[in-house]
Amino acid sequence: MDVARQMSISQASLRQAAPVAFCALLMLVLTFCPPASAQQNSPGDLQERIERTYSEVVHITPSELARRLVGGEVIMLIDTREANEFAVGRLAGAERVDPGIWHTNFMQRFASRVTGKTIVLYCSVGVRSSKLAAYVQDAMRAAGAKAIYNLKGGIFAWHNERRGLVNAKGPTEFVHPYDRYWGRFVERRHLTRQHP
Repeated sequence: MDVARQMSISQASLRQAAPVAFCALLMLVLTFCPPASAQQNSPGDLQERIERTYSEVVHITPSELARRLVGGEVIMLIDTREANEFAVGRLAGAERVDPGIWHTNFMQRFASRVTGKTIVLYCSVGVRSSKLAAYVQDAMRAAGAKAIYNLKGGIFAWHNERRGLVNAKGPTEFVHPYDRYWGRFVERRHLTRQHP
């Protein structure tokens, strides 16, 4: 076989192998290099993203909320998680609303009770509650609310600081993890439950 023909066969083989090699390389990259959104592994990264997305919302830390509650400040706690999450564990005295509650339904339920009160909304990590806070805060202020906050880090941050939770039976150490992805922000995963 002459050299020219061997080179021609080698080039043809390379052209045929290139797509296979490219696909193999792509699979390796996708397997071992997750996308940027999946790399946001720390609660700080997540909180930064929440605060950037909902820049009009004021956030209160769990320690500041605890201090105010102990100090006797009149605070209305609104849990924006699903019913099954709320059933496992919640902040004492919290009222639950569906995360996607309509603005008018929210105001019908709460407007007459917010005058002079501080309102704190929370969910698992702060995404759903920040969204709702942004949606209703102007109307709540107009109805007389003293201040509207999102609980920074949500119930997971509260739980991670070993602060008290309750359920229908009384005090509990358990919190609903929402799902596997979000549940990784719970430091004591052995204290997560899907049901009370």
